[in-house]
Amino acid sequence: MSRRILALLITLAMLSCLTPALAAERFTASTPLSGSGSGKLHNLALAVEAIDGTVIPYGGRFSFNETVGPRTAGRGYETAPNGRGALVTGGGVAQAASTLYLALGASGDTVKIDPVKTYGSRFADNYVDDPEDAVITDYDAGIDLSFTSRADTLKIEMWMDDNYVYCTLISGEETDANAAGSGWFVETPFAPAGTVAPVRIPVATSSLNCGSDGDVLHNVALAAGSVSDTTLNSGDTFSFNDVVGPREKQYGYIRAVNGRGKQVVGGGVAQVASALWLAIKDDGRFAIVEKSTYGKKYNQSYVDSSADAILTDYSSGRDFSFRYTGAGSVTIYTTLTDGVLKCEIYQN
Repeated sequence: MSRRILALLITLAMLSCLTPALAAERFTASTPLSGSGSGKLHNLALAVEAIDGTVIPYGGRFSFNETVGPRTAGRGYETAPNGRGALVTGGGVAQAASTLYLALGASGDTVKIDPVKTYGSRFADNYVDDPEDAVITDYDAGIDLSFTSRADTLKIEMWMDDNYVYCTLISGEETDANAAGSGWFVETPFAPAGTVAPVRIPVATSSLNCGSDGDVLHNVALAAGSVSDTTLNSGDTFSFNDVVGPREKQYGYIRAVNGRGKQVVGGGVAQVASALWLAIKDDGRFAIVEKSTYGKKYNQSYVDSSADAILTDYSSGRDFSFRYTGAGSVTIYTTLTDGVLKCEIYQN
């Protein structure tokens, strides 16, 4: 009897050698790029390219900050809105981290995720439904997304296509004789890994030079950060005063020159309203509700005509507002780079 059992065990062992290993497990997540401006898309493409193809062995540790590196202008990153709407160099990169985090969550015990920091109630974007999935990463502050692999091998595939960021985790190796190359079995039903989506063209745009006055640029950046990533559905009214809020010291605004050359708290903010006006003034889908200009009192140079120098005043209720009357929805993005303020409006 013992010889028969031994023979059976030997036969089973030989058969197991002829059986292909189980196919690699794959865990995929995606986040939408709807309404993303060109700066954010550019930054995301850099981060996605750095992450794509990363392989982590069993017990190996992945660090988002170490893999992506510093998000600086010297490394090609641009100023764009981050997850809370503030304009920062490298803004938007955290969406790559959030997409990876969602894929990691789907992988169960395949990884051990280190504690993460999220935007929570401060989250002002729409690429995840739950703000607790909006992961914050900050290279300089050491805020990271990191994890340890519990799989024999773990490969990260990340790419942008079809107006989404995709991330697929591949756990284990495919050893079937039909597997090609290195043995990784990669399934990308949407696009080849590493494909970068073409930059969308805005339906309305404007650009104005805000100069080099640091105080003015400070106020412009605060207001632009409040406006950026605002979505309007058909019939919605945009109110500059409602979106930007009071221009007061308690909200970070400082004294600077306004459109008629006077030093006021929040001076320069009207330049953001002027950029909005220039973007929409010839677009029939936007109906002006309220608009005032500096007129003859305008003595600056950020717009050529005083008729384009929009005047706003939160305290007196003087507002710049307009209604979107087109189909679907649009998203407004404002960016400030090297003193140049850009306003871009995208059809969603």
